[in-house]
Amino acid sequence: MDATLGQLTGNVDIVDFLLVTFLRTSEPRAYQLLWQHRAELTGTSVDLPSRRDERPDQHIDHWRTRLQDAGVAEQHLDGVIGLLGMLFAPIRQALGYGANTQAIALRRGIGSIDYFDRYMVFGIPEDDLPEHTFETALQQLTDGTPGTEADELLLRLRDDTQRITRRIGYKRAAGTPLPVAALLEAAARQYGHLTAAPQGVFGLFTAGHAMGFLAKDLLTDLAEPERPAILKTMAQTPDGAVLTSRTLQRVTTRDDSDGPDHTQAAAAPDWISEARSLISHEIAGHLAQSARRPVDELTELEITLIWAWHHTEPEAARTWINQRLDQEWTPLDLLAVLLPPGQAPFSVIDNDTLQSLDAFIGLEALYSRLRPLLDAPAADPDSSQDDHRARILQALREHRARNTGQPT
Repeated sequence: MDATLGQLTGNVDIVDFLLVTFLRTSEPRAYQLLWQHRAELTGTSVDLPSRRDERPDQHIDHWRTRLQDAGVAEQHLDGVIGLLGMLFAPIRQALGYGANTQAIALRRGIGSIDYFDRYMVFGIPEDDLPEHTFETALQQLTDGTPGTEADELLLRLRDDTQRITRRIGYKRAAGTPLPVAALLEAAARQYGHLTAAPQGVFGLFTAGHAMGFLAKDLLTDLAEPERPAILKTMAQTPDGAVLTSRTLQRVTTRDDSDGPDHTQAAAAPDWISEARSLISHEIAGHLAQSARRPVDELTELEITLIWAWHHTEPEAARTWINQRLDQEWTPLDLLAVLLPPGQAPFSVIDNDTLQSLDAFIGLEALYSRLRPLLDAPAADPDSSQDDHRARILQALREHRARNTGQPT
């Protein structure tokens, strides 16, 4: 252990490192199994349904067989499995004990996916950020003093987003003071340029999700009077405005079951009203140029900004949209770019979308603007009319019929 710890001092849990060194020395083929089953041991694998339904004793039997095949002597099997249970939460749980995965990460244990590789290469991998560099970077951001460490951290925040946001979260969970404002501003700058690959089951946990959850947590660490100013700063770029709007929505939505606009209807604290107004002003500025272009030339970012505006200050977004419709934009073309084509069996316009359109434009006003098209017979499926627009019109006809009794 003395010969191999080296640069890992302060970067690994000393007890875990001792156990791993023992396995590597005394049971080298069992040690090799750790790398082969890395995802399973760190709880990041996508198990087949048959494996998810396994009883704990079946899971231990699998490991017993693996260890036997690796040459572990029969009289040592229980001991080796016991050591693995000390290191890895899934095995500890299968043995019938409680396991705190966050505690493993907080002590930089091998059972955390963020630190596993350090134990296997007996050093800091090139794609990892040593603890000293990480802590120095946070201090530089706190002091407002530029440095190569802070630059490296912000680069990793863009390219290794999920791991870096988790590591910041570990510091936060441990009560370590963080440069909250600097990290929020950095998150906003990087938000539109994230390159980290999706992670998790079916790749659903994207870098954008990771950044969004971090921003929400960091914002709640600020005193309420400080929040509007930092949100305004974050929203000074279009991508930053999207992150800012989503962060404010996450912080102010008390109960997801109440729907995304629950807090809009409630009396908002002063800081929320101020923040919505400031973010709305920034979004309006970002969309100023798009108002002068045809609606079908809106970029994906501009469409996202319009939706973000709707969730931030719907009254302002509604006024702006209707002004565009009073001038050169047409309502059907606007709906065609705002609503992505539905994928069967999902409707292109569901109840949530209808509620959004009501808040966005006003359903009655929308029906009025579209009346000639809605009153016309539905297009023949073989006609040349754009299928997406035809489906939008038909969905609106059906909704209007349900609520007004008018024919579809």
